[in-house]
Amino acid sequence: MTQFGAEFREKYFPQVPKDVTPVNHGSYGLTPKPVLDFLNELNHEQEEYPDEFYLLTAKNKYIAQLKALGKFLNVDYHNLALLPNATMSVNAVLRSIPWDLKNDKVLIHSSTYGGCANSVKFVHDSLGLQYDIIDLQYPLEDKDVIAKFEEKLTKNNYKLCMFDTVCSMPGVRLPYEELIKACKKYDTWTLIDAAHGAGLVDMGFLHKLKPDFVTSNLHKWLCAPKSTSFLYVDPKHHKTIQTFPISWSYALNSTELTKEMEENLLIEKFWFSGTINYTSGFCIEKAIQFRKEICGGEEKINKYQADLQKEAIDIVLREFGTGAKLLDNSTHTVSVAGMFNISFPKNERNTKFIEHLTESFAAYRKFKVKCETKMVVDHKAFAPFIAHNNELWIRFSVNIYNTAADYERSAKLIKQTIEECIEDELK
Repeated sequence: MTQFGAEFREKYFPQVPKDVTPVNHGSYGLTPKPVLDFLNELNHEQEEYPDEFYLLTAKNKYIAQLKALGKFLNVDYHNLALLPNATMSVNAVLRSIPWDLKNDKVLIHSSTYGGCANSVKFVHDSLGLQYDIIDLQYPLEDKDVIAKFEEKLTKNNYKLCMFDTVCSMPGVRLPYEELIKACKKYDTWTLIDAAHGAGLVDMGFLHKLKPDFVTSNLHKWLCAPKSTSFLYVDPKHHKTIQTFPISWSYALNSTELTKEMEENLLIEKFWFSGTINYTSGFCIEKAIQFRKEICGGEEKINKYQADLQKEAIDIVLREFGTGAKLLDNSTHTVSVAGMFNISFPKNERNTKFIEHLTESFAAYRKFKVKCETKMVVDHKAFAPFIAHNNELWIRFSVNIYNTAADYERSAKLIKQTIEECIEDELK
């Protein structure tokens, strides 16, 4: 079996140019060659005879992926639907619920992924749905995060609470199992954004705690191609949930359903919403097979990530120098094996500027674009960062194709880029 690291990258991720240092897996993921080859085969099959593919083949392929995913997640595949990404799944949920606009409220937090937070704001702006935001300024203890949610849940009658397994920026783990329990305690529906979920964290809570709605991208950490995610829907919501966008299956709302149709309702709704390319979603089984047969399974993958991450953290802290720190808490539950955040070192010259980026989103956006361009184009070593709680937190990802050398090179270049861009702004 090929060892993880440089040799593994060369064999299974040959599409990545040798001069690129990939330490941002968390944003988009990388698809291994066996899965890409299978995707190309599916695309050829689709284009070769579209009538047969869409009318006779596609539905069976869709169901096969649900079955493979259901087995992987240990849930009934009838409670799953495939969508292109987690943000679309969040929209499907938010736009399907028949809100009582006089009484219903939604609860989110300040580190909610921007696209999902904007989806809530859109429903507020267009329909008048009320929502509240919990302010989370990291680093935080899990007990403090839970207390902030409990404080809101106790005082308000929320219809729905949306939170993450692992936030996007900064890349921190939330105590999501405890938050699910808290929401159930206050009779509040849960919508869990597990964009960083399958393949990164233990998804056993689906079977154990049975939340209302959960979405997870599969292109990030499960090795599936782009445009692949799932939406888990508790059976009591099957009739409520609709596709996004609304399409042919909405007619089922006015149809008398047989027992078999009710059992397969999510399949009937989501397997076809129009003529688009569904082949990425048909690679889920292949991606799971890659992780099991070629990588040796989830435990082996996770161990490599955890071991390399310990080394990578030390490397980045050393390269960044005095003042850099790991985003962590006393119980070490903020980071997950696969992502960590290091602060850019502050000094007398740059402190006010970094704090200004926290206060001014416009200034942060301008600075961010400038840094991103230099990282991607000039150095080919990119890691995203966010101005949060008066710090610049840089998020690094760790995966099975990475080695310690990736963090030595990327940390030097990212530090150099940010330093140069700050100096340009201070001139």
